[in-house]
Amino acid sequence: MKYNALLHGTPQSWDEQRKPHKGGGGSSGTSTTVASIAPEFKPLAALYTQQATNIANTPFQTYGGQRYANLNQTQNMGLGMVQNRALNGSTTMDNAENSLNQFISGGNTNPYLDAMVKKAQTSVVDNFNNMTKPQVEAAMRNSGSFGNSGYQQLMQTQQKAAGQQMSDIATQMYGNAYNADQGNRMQAIGMAPTFGNAPYQDASQLLNAGNIQQQQQQQNLDFGYNQFQQAQDYPFKQLQATGNVVQGGTGSSTTSNQSGGGGK
Repeated sequence: MKYNALLHGTPQSWDEQRKPHKGGGGSSGTSTTVASIAPEFKPLAALYTQQATNIANTPFQTYGGQRYANLNQTQNMGLGMVQNRALNGSTTMDNAENSLNQFISGGNTNPYLDAMVKKAQTSVVDNFNNMTKPQVEAAMRNSGSFGNSGYQQLMQTQQKAAGQQMSDIATQMYGNAYNADQGNRMQAIGMAPTFGNAPYQDASQLLNAGNIQQQQQQQNLDFGYNQFQQAQDYPFKQLQATGNVVQGGTGSSTTSNQSGGGGK
């Protein structure tokens, strides 16, 4: 319902006020329109004024809470693992580097392989001494020509064959073992970075877990800040609500003043 003050009068036109008489005369009038408010809304207007005054007198309020989440313990542990790995290196990588250097420099021996080669060569010697040599000597005796150059040459041939067999055994066993050993070593060296970087992967997973914790903490801090902002905005919302009601009860009133004159 709109409350307006009643008009106290409406100025009449000059033609309506003119009367037939001698002389002359006239009338003039002024009207004033002023804003007004219904009586029942005046308490709200006073409240609106008080609210606006309170807001104007309120000093700037700084948010006292923390706006950002610090690094948590899990993240610090992860960063510590990364720093430790970067500064102190990896035992696995060190062993791989040492093995690679030994491979490049060469000259490595395998005492177990030496024993295996010696054992195989001993078998050849034993076979020659226990079987081949007695057989040749028995043949020379049976022929009645012991010391014959032909049998001596045969003995030398058998000895040379035994020596060659021993050399072949050493070459084959050492060569095969060397190739297998170097192949295994190079394969292990190639696998070293995977194991050497494992601490980085562990640290990365730990950092990811810490990031989740930090995000949750940040959400809590943001919620607290939003609550603070809503508290700061609340007086303005109250002022706006009061102002909307007061505005609905305002109106205007018009006051008219008239003056007139006449003659003979």
